[in-house]
Amino acid sequence: MNNDQQPPPSNPPQQIPVQSLAPPPGGNKKPLVIIGILVLLIGGGLFLASTMGGNDEGEVAEKKQEEPPKPKPRPKPRKKVETTERPDRETDMAELSSKNRSDFADNVGKWVRLQGKVRTGGEDGVLEFEEPAGVTGQLVRGSAAHLSGQIIEVIGWMVSEEKIQVEGIFEITTINPVDLLPKKDVYTIADAEQLISLRNTRATFKGKVKSVRVSGDKKNLYLIFEGESHEFFGSGDIKKLKEVEVTEESLKELIGKTLKLKGKLGYKKQEEKDRILINFNDKDAYEVVD
Repeated sequence: MNNDQQPPPSNPPQQIPVQSLAPPPGGNKKPLVIIGILVLLIGGGLFLASTMGGNDEGEVAEKKQEEPPKPKPRPKPRKKVETTERPDRETDMAELSSKNRSDFADNVGKWVRLQGKVRTGGEDGVLEFEEPAGVTGQLVRGSAAHLSGQIIEVIGWMVSEEKIQVEGIFEITTINPVDLLPKKDVYTIADAEQLISLRNTRATFKGKVKSVRVSGDKKNLYLIFEGESHEFFGSGDIKKLKEVEVTEESLKELIGKTLKLKGKLGYKKQEEKDRILINFNDKDAYEVVD
């Protein structure tokens, strides 16, 4: 064998073609791009809508805050009739009411004290009286709405027979209807409210004695009368009653009897029943009538 003879060249190894995993150009990229664009559009639209909606609400709220409150309409100016100087003393004025209607004409152009019952009072200061019928009042200042249905006494200037001018509510006094009741010679438990209004004055009370006891401070003897709505107590100073030989034992003999008791009226406000007192210090202050 000839050493110079070269061996035949060997065939190069065969290369297996590698297929590309990348998608072919153009074909499969389009759906992804379209989906991406749609996502961006939808997201952007939602963001824009929420932003605009929030701004609208903010602007509305801001406008509401910026709007100043509407001013209240100014009340119509009230005409004031010129008057003379008001008298210092109420006794220098005529007293007018439905009882002396004939005196109204003589007091036009004068300061008076007018008593009556208000049918309606208005915020504009107008008073319409039920009594005296047909009479009205005009406050120069202030509201009269709270006076509807009240019995009042006003100090004012008689503009005419049917109209009185009043400076303000400081010239108006509300009257308790009980104060207008006629005085009685003898009062009973049915007159409780009137007895309260008459406190600090002298009166005669008639009632049935339920019990007798000594006050907590041992200074007074109590005649306790029957009564449902109020407590009715005859109250006598123990020392002064002893001087006229009136004792707890002698008063207990009056239990179950009806007495007429004269004395100065007192009143005590209590949580349950208010107490009406008839204060007496003399044996002659009471008499048995039944």
